[in-house]
Amino acid sequence: MSKSVLLSILCLLACFQLSYAQTVLSGNVRNAATKEVVPAVSVSMKEGPNGDYTNDQGNFRFSTRKALPVTLIFSAVGFESKEVIVGAAGPQRVELSPVSILGREVVVSASRSVQKKIESPVTIERIGTKDIINSPQPSYFNMLQGLKGVDITTSSLTFTTVTTRGFNTSGNTNFTQIVDGMDNQAPGLNFPLGTAIGLTELDVDNLELLSGASSALYGSRGLNGTLVMTGKDPFKYQGLSAQITQGVNHIKKGKANDPIGPSPYYDWAVRWAKKVSDRFAFKINVQYVQAKEWMANDTTNTNSPGGPLTDPNYNGVNMYGSKTSVDINPFLQGALQAQPELAPLIDPLLARGSNYVARSGYAEYGYLSSDAKLLKANLEMRYKITPGLEAIVSGTFGKGNAVYSNDTRYALTNFQLGQYRAELKAANWFLRGYTSQENSGNTIIASPTAQLINEAWKPSYNAATGDGWYPQYTGALLEAMAGGKSYEEAGNIARSFANQGMPDAGSPLFLRLKDSISQLPTSKGGTLFLDKSKLYNVEAQYNFSHLIKFADLIAGLNYRLYRLDSKGTLFPDNDGPIDVAEYSAYAHLTKKVMHDKLSLSAAFRYDKNTLFEKPRITTRVSAVGEVNKESFIRFSYQNAYSFPSNIQSLQSTPIDYNSFASGGSSRLLNGVYQFDRYPAYTLASVTKYQQSNNPADLEKFALSDIKPQSVDAFELGYSSLIAKCVLIDVLGYYSTWKNFIGYVNVANTPGTDDPAAFKDHSTYMSYNIAYNGAEKVNTYGYAASIGVELPYHFQAKVNFSSDFLKNRNNSQVNNFNTPNYKFNIDLGNTGFGNKERYSFSTTFRYRPGYFYQIGFASGMVPASAVIDAQVSYRLLQAHSRIKLGATNITNTYYRTGFGSPAIGGMYYVSFAYNVF
Repeated sequence: MSKSVLLSILCLLACFQLSYAQTVLSGNVRNAATKEVVPAVSVSMKEGPNGDYTNDQGNFRFSTRKALPVTLIFSAVGFESKEVIVGAAGPQRVELSPVSILGREVVVSASRSVQKKIESPVTIERIGTKDIINSPQPSYFNMLQGLKGVDITTSSLTFTTVTTRGFNTSGNTNFTQIVDGMDNQAPGLNFPLGTAIGLTELDVDNLELLSGASSALYGSRGLNGTLVMTGKDPFKYQGLSAQITQGVNHIKKGKANDPIGPSPYYDWAVRWAKKVSDRFAFKINVQYVQAKEWMANDTTNTNSPGGPLTDPNYNGVNMYGSKTSVDINPFLQGALQAQPELAPLIDPLLARGSNYVARSGYAEYGYLSSDAKLLKANLEMRYKITPGLEAIVSGTFGKGNAVYSNDTRYALTNFQLGQYRAELKAANWFLRGYTSQENSGNTIIASPTAQLINEAWKPSYNAATGDGWYPQYTGALLEAMAGGKSYEEAGNIARSFANQGMPDAGSPLFLRLKDSISQLPTSKGGTLFLDKSKLYNVEAQYNFSHLIKFADLIAGLNYRLYRLDSKGTLFPDNDGPIDVAEYSAYAHLTKKVMHDKLSLSAAFRYDKNTLFEKPRITTRVSAVGEVNKESFIRFSYQNAYSFPSNIQSLQSTPIDYNSFASGGSSRLLNGVYQFDRYPAYTLASVTKYQQSNNPADLEKFALSDIKPQSVDAFELGYSSLIAKCVLIDVLGYYSTWKNFIGYVNVANTPGTDDPAAFKDHSTYMSYNIAYNGAEKVNTYGYAASIGVELPYHFQAKVNFSSDFLKNRNNSQVNNFNTPNYKFNIDLGNTGFGNKERYSFSTTFRYRPGYFYQIGFASGMVPASAVIDAQVSYRLLQAHSRIKLGATNITNTYYRTGFGSPAIGGMYYVSFAYNVF
């Protein structure tokens, strides 16, 4: 009896086990043309959710409970999709045929859903992994400058700012950069940090760039565009990858005033990703860049056409310390009283009205560090709770040195920024939380630090002793003139005399003084700002399209908290951190009509910022019509609002002696600067008064609490794929800005109404303040691109764009810094020769000269014509590639912004292992 029961139980267990028996499906995928393995191929079952990606060896393996035969679908970018019926267990060998992806690229960012790029309702550009591999740029981020309609400002080797449609400046707060769903901005400064905390070179899956206003989907600061960066999925991109790039820049010392000789460039990157099981995968990324910095060395005088030997008030664009400028008339008058016999020399000078003299400054090289360094590290883990639900945790950390330009040059030394994320993601929804943690490190504010160094080794004037740099200068000037020297000659002699004791840049005394000033917080009289601000963000999104049949609907909620913490050095937060919260809700609806020939969409976004009383609503409507199978016409309208950034609202940072970069909130205007009691005057009128001594020349400038700006933007475009080998895209846009946020230079005299206080910078304050212009501002432009796939894997691309500003508000520094037109030409081959081992690419970028405004200076940026090129050879058996390349191959120095460094050639060789 017992034996019969036991036998029955064993039979039941066997049947149970058989019912849940799993079939293992495995195999290898190769390129049908070259026979090399193809990694990152999607392998999915047509009959169910199971699947896998091929690893770096081209292998796949997964289990299924489905009975054989089953149909496997193989798909990968750049290859024809293929279906294979598997009727028996055992490894499968599959070959995929390469195909052109021209006109087939898919994007997500344009509507927060997958669609073909050619069918996008707005202008969007895309860079994929294959583009990065074949680019002559050693950094993927620098590839953006070759895209249609893109402007960049390179402030230093490790800090590049991207924007579109004209409003181009270093540290653009109206451009949004998103990395794996996280806003990449520095929490306090509010502008994206480029690659400083972005993806490492080996972890980029794709970049998508939306031109123009994109606030309806990505928040209020996307008025000048949005860059969406997506990293590689460790389930899809597996294995160990490494890339070593060694190069040299500053090839010819002295060319274009370059003070540095030939210097090594290092860029090392490693990526390791592993799928531990069907449920768990992780990746680790590390990249380190080190080189000698491009130094800003523009010696153009910002005060007059004269040079340092002809203008005693000389202040070079990139000379620091020479913004200290004093009218020496009081010292001349004192000399006249003491020695009346000097009247024949002094009276003609006093008759001029004023005699301003600037102190001697320091060039950037030797003053700011020339060491560019950047370390980035990333860890990400993914766990599939179910086949359709994935949990993701990640941490990214960046540390290094960089320089950016704004109201002066800021040398970010040992800055740190970390981003940490936790996310649940399913096919139709996600829930994401992340935080950004900022540490400004030992940041040096170039101009005021140099001015205070000058005051430390010799005060401009010591009232207690009557001595100082200016009394010494005046005495030596008169002595030289009495000896028969001309005013210019005497001025140079006087400067040499007053400069006795001035420490050379880099000397022990200089470094001691610089450290003592730059390591003392601005709130205590130094120039160190202690920004440790934080950002906390939670976002949820749901795609209702599978529930709603008449249209596709995506909706989401977002909450963000900025915790501004600068200890009074950047914001008015001496009493503790300032919390600024933002609440948002958005929806995007798409409906296809006319037998799917016309796609209509509308997006709405609600935003509330606790610094401002009223919420704002952003809208976007668009239509995409199919002209024929591969041709589409698009139209979009967006009404977008942008809340002033924390910097535009609350910043109060010293940029020169008694000079501040300032936000425009009433909290600062009246609460700190006392404009309600001591009114602001335009700095230009103050300068005029200093020359004329006529108080009637002073012009008041009324400032009120800053408020959100808005833009109404229209775009019309057309895209077409012709004969499957020619892709064209043309567009035009027109935008109207209201309450446009720009900057104005003003000054006031806290504590007194006496206009004579404007004669001495120790008794007046100047400010570069963000404010809303009263006039409407219009921008418009057009662009076109053409890409051609030629036989034998040759490719050619040309793009052209043009941007214009209408109704310019001359009272504002508006940062519309772009040439009226620009164009780029690309020519390359992705594989030729035996087994397509060789490849090459070359790019040509042209920019005519244009006017560039920035907080500390304005002027012309000369025209530039830049050629980049590379040639590569693949070692197929070693899964490796050797690349020989150069950027700015002619070593013709050029600038991308006024006051920014001149960029020369960089020549490199790169070895990449297992990069795909």
